[in-house]
Amino acid sequence: MPTISTVSAHLWDGKKQLSGTLSLTPKQLIFAFDDFQKSHLNLKIPLMEIETAEAFLVFDLSGNGLKITGKNGQVDLFVLDDPAGLKKQIVEAMEQIDG
Repeated sequence: MPTISTVSAHLWDGKKQLSGTLSLTPKQLIFAFDDFQKSHLNLKIPLMEIETAEAFLVFDLSGNGLKITGKNGQVDLFVLDDPAGLKKQIVEAMEQIDG
């Protein structure tokens, strides 16, 4: 499957963060953990299951957060350099699925 965008990111739980790569494809958002590159351990979020994608302030200081909320209420927080840019790409990819 072609990749729309790939960025370095951290999966964050509010205290701890795990480094990896966040990739957007036409059908899903994939977070691959740096420490487990050769395993099957990845976080895959189908775009059809995303309710919202929104930027947020990390520690109320830095605008580097991206919050992905699933239709089931699941929330995943990512820290990356350009969350607004990736959010725009996610929304555009979701519109292609709905469209």
